[in-house]
Amino acid sequence: MPDVASQPDFSWPGGARCAFAISWDVDVDSMLHLQHGDRAYEQYATLSYLRYDEVAVPNIVRSCAQLGIHSTFFVPGWCVERYRTMCEAIVAGGHEVAYHGYMHEAPNSQTPDGELAWQRRASDAIAALTGRRPVGCRAAHAGASAHTMDYLLSEGFLYDSSLANDHDPFLLDLRAGSLLELPCEVTMSDWPHYAHVPDFGYLMPPKAPEQAIAVFSSELEAAYESGGFLTTIWHPHVSGRPARLRAWVNWVEELMARGDIWITTLEEIAIHLQEQLAAGQDLRHVRYPFYEGPVEEVKDVSATYRTFESPGWPR
Repeated sequence: MPDVASQPDFSWPGGARCAFAISWDVDVDSMLHLQHGDRAYEQYATLSYLRYDEVAVPNIVRSCAQLGIHSTFFVPGWCVERYRTMCEAIVAGGHEVAYHGYMHEAPNSQTPDGELAWQRRASDAIAALTGRRPVGCRAAHAGASAHTMDYLLSEGFLYDSSLANDHDPFLLDLRAGSLLELPCEVTMSDWPHYAHVPDFGYLMPPKAPEQAIAVFSSELEAAYESGGFLTTIWHPHVSGRPARLRAWVNWVEELMARGDIWITTLEEIAIHLQEQLAAGQDLRHVRYPFYEGPVEEVKDVSATYRTFESPGWPR
């Protein structure tokens, strides 16, 4: 069979064929309050759905302990402050707690100063929980701004996991240096496969757990074939429910039985890759931000449209 993905130049510890980071985004009800404001506190159907995180997180932590693996948990700072007991279970399990906004706000929806201020407040909350500041970031809604990566670099972050420019790790070339990107992709999230949340306008037809796991598994097999990397995005209130968590555990057990898949945190993968970079290896480089402003040619092209309507197609 022809190679569909290039073989990476880097290698994984212990002769592992590929690296697999299981990440959990623990949003609880933060984004409901942010998006729905004064109405959110009485939207009990969605509040209760999202607050299932309080039940799911301890079950996930226990399942990870039984499997003998560690995961990365991206937790908004407000959730760390509001749901302290739940977050303490993550830390007690030896997992990484990483930055995911303060209240699940998209950085590209904020002013530059506001973005940095809330990033620092969220990092303070995580430091108060874990005893150290976070080293990893996933921008809420994958909504990084033109400033996000510069801020992460200046604040001492080791990696970001918000972009989808590649399937393997790459370097973002910034104004003041480089930042490691551990890419993620939206269909590697459980929301498109399971979530049905009318208050968010998210009306997906949920799949059976085995069907959803098959999507993730196919990507993992491709990463295994090429010797590359994969991270998957799970939400406790979505995939921590019994049938879905059982299917997830069964799948991870199958992967572990193969013996040559490195299942670890994004932080550990970032540390390993930084060591390889220091030893002279290199990764693909991508300039960031991608653009410094609106694309000039759009004005000329749009001027010739008969009708300019979202998403920008002529009628």
